[in-house]
Amino acid sequence: MKSLLVLAALAGAAHADSLDAIVRAQVEPALPAPLGVTKVFAPAGDFDPANVTVELPRELRAGRPSVKVTAGKRTLWVPVAIAAMAEVAITNHAIAKGETISAGNVTITRRAGASRMPANVVGSVATHDLAAGAELAARDLTLPPPLPRGTQVTVEIRRGSVHVRGTATLELAARPGDPATARLQQTKTLVRGTLVAPATVVVGDTP
Repeated sequence: MKSLLVLAALAGAAHADSLDAIVRAQVEPALPAPLGVTKVFAPAGDFDPANVTVELPRELRAGRPSVKVTAGKRTLWVPVAIAAMAEVAITNHAIAKGETISAGNVTITRRAGASRMPANVVGSVATHDLAAGAELAARDLTLPPPLPRGTQVTVEIRRGSVHVRGTATLELAARPGDPATARLQQTKTLVRGTLVAPATVVVGDTP
């Protein structure tokens, strides 16, 4: 009997979730851009999402509105902090001055009150030493000079699971992260994609 009770408790726990997560899952999709949830002031504990009902206010805006939550026989008014969000680039590790920023160097996330993320983060060069966890700003980066027309590049054509590689030359000057036009050496066909590395143009699905 005791074993059955333990198994039942474990089965219930598998479907339980925090009230924070349940409220976020209901509020976030209803928010207009660029608003996002920064904090849910919910009581601790695990709740079965199937037994929780979240009623949203008629209009959601930046501030700290309360949402009505019914959990079984309990009724709660849960405050939710809502603010304008912006995409930011956070360094994954320390980056030295003069190092080129790659996609593996940064994580793109959303934060409240953040400044607009600089354009062309990937492919830019650090203007000074950057600590791990730093939020990148325009002053932290400088764009490298564009690759001139005629530069030999590798072209990767990606269509789902199909990847084809070839060599080409740039038809127009381009920087990493910018759109690029290149002419394949074998077929002389023009292709348009994105310069994602110092000498690679990706056509189709960018990584």
